[in-house]
Amino acid sequence: MRGMFKRQKSLMLFNLEPDQYSYKGLLLFLAVYIGATIFAAFATAPAYWFVEWVHSVSPSDTTTWLLGKKMDVYFDRMRWIPIIIFLPWVLAKCGLFSIKNLGIRFNAQSLFSAGKFFLFGIVLAGAIFSMQIMFADSSLKAGLDFSTVLKAMSTAILGAVILSFLEEIVFRGLIMRTIYTASTPLTAVILSSLFFAYKHFKVPDSAWANIPGGLRCTDWDIGFFVAYYDAIGISENFALVPFCSLAMFGMLLCAVYIKTKNLLVPISLHAGLVFMIQLYRSCFDIEKCEASRYFGTAGMTNGLMPLIILTALFAWFAFAPGKKSEDS
Repeated sequence: MRGMFKRQKSLMLFNLEPDQYSYKGLLLFLAVYIGATIFAAFATAPAYWFVEWVHSVSPSDTTTWLLGKKMDVYFDRMRWIPIIIFLPWVLAKCGLFSIKNLGIRFNAQSLFSAGKFFLFGIVLAGAIFSMQIMFADSSLKAGLDFSTVLKAMSTAILGAVILSFLEEIVFRGLIMRTIYTASTPLTAVILSSLFFAYKHFKVPDSAWANIPGGLRCTDWDIGFFVAYYDAIGISENFALVPFCSLAMFGMLLCAVYIKTKNLLVPISLHAGLVFMIQLYRSCFDIEKCEASRYFGTAGMTNGLMPLIILTALFAWFAFAPGKKSEDS
């Protein structure tokens, strides 16, 4: 408990001491985030128009697939462009532009820990999905064969690794540590996790009824519309259990990072969980039913049982005495 909630120099930014505070890192991140949102607001419609032009010149399955995406998907992809471009600059300013300072290590002990937590994420999600199969309305998809499952596994592992790597660098490696440097460890864990949960609530479907053309509207200002509902959409489709589950998952990842000082560990735990979620969605038909309230569905965070399990795991990682971290 002491290590979890006492400020540690190894997690401070700008080479500050544990008794020093700085808002510089937090302000840098907010500037990039707000700037990326403004960029996406302007770029969403032109991005779609570009795909339309490419399709008119050289139609393909890819352009057809892209044209079928909703405009909030374009907005989200456009917002990631400046974040990815400027993330190295922010990391450098915060003294994190190195795998060592982020806490990513590739020695035998670190890789062993990462492997254990990757398997732990798979087992955790697998246990919850097993309960859904037994007690809720989930069944294998028709026509599944070995090649289909193998393809689903390769797609799931690739997507899980990319998503987890990016999200953990941003949410735990950067956001949590900027708040950690500006405030207390507990505040950093809670606020970064609440933001993590908030960002998983997308533009609500009801919002598209407010504009002509709905989700296929390609007017020049559609990006600003999406930006507005991306910011306040959680007020339209807020759900307490999923929000609390996502926040608790974020807190668990923070606790794992603080305890191990190794960002590769929460990346691996996150990846194992996402891998199973993607594989489960690819191989099973999951329908909502009365039991879903308790066991959730494919997202895993919309049931009471996952919330209880995540809360118990956070409490165990946060309060249980353990071995010294890998850099102690």
